[in-house]
Amino acid sequence: DMSDNIFNQDWFRLFNHTSMDEFLKMSQRFKKFGLTPKDVEDAIKSACDFFHIPMPRMIQDLTNVQNGQTMFVNFNPGSYEDDVLCFNMQQLVDMKVDNKDAFSLVMTHECAHRVLQNTQFPGINNGIWEHELAADFLMGCRAGLWNMDESKLTVGLILTNGSPTHPEGALRALFIRHGKYKAIEMRDNSIPLSIQNLLNEFMVYRQENLEQIHHFQRKFYRF
Repeated sequence: DMSDNIFNQDWFRLFNHTSMDEFLKMSQRFKKFGLTPKDVEDAIKSACDFFHIPMPRMIQDLTNVQNGQTMFVNFNPGSYEDDVLCFNMQQLVDMKVDNKDAFSLVMTHECAHRVLQNTQFPGINNGIWEHELAADFLMGCRAGLWNMDESKLTVGLILTNGSPTHPEGALRALFIRHGKYKAIEMRDNSIPLSIQNLLNEFMVYRQENLEQIHHFQRKFYRF
């Protein structure tokens, strides 16, 4: 399988031709967070599989990089070919992400950004919060459909403050929970779980919560 092959090369590139000594150090560091490099690979692969998209071109561990963020980076919104996924284990552990399922759900959020990279959302600042909430909603969908425990992650998020780019944690937790509930309901009613159908449900829920979204946004935006 071509994608596996590309991935293994990139995984090797991620370790940057590290010496065995450095590789062992890296494995030790992952162990501190309860994950092995293989766990990280599996978690990202399963998040990509959920959306039926290829592995990212590159995966970067920014744990020891100053201001390293868990994020998705790309330049061409029409292609998966240049997608890069970055993660900072310390940032995630601070948010209570300390097991494989929780890590994979965070990667589901980042992969949702890959799927939505060409999607326009309504809302302030080009729908920047909406993009995040849609990725949270889709992460909740996966938690529901794959029977994954998102509770720790949700608690960790509730503790985070909003910013101009990211919604208040309490709001994000709301959308994750709704995604979980909605995806199960759709499956049980044999409604096709296409991205479009899921996004339609997201938009309905956004509309229902628009007052609350605006309430939180007023801290950062004047309107």
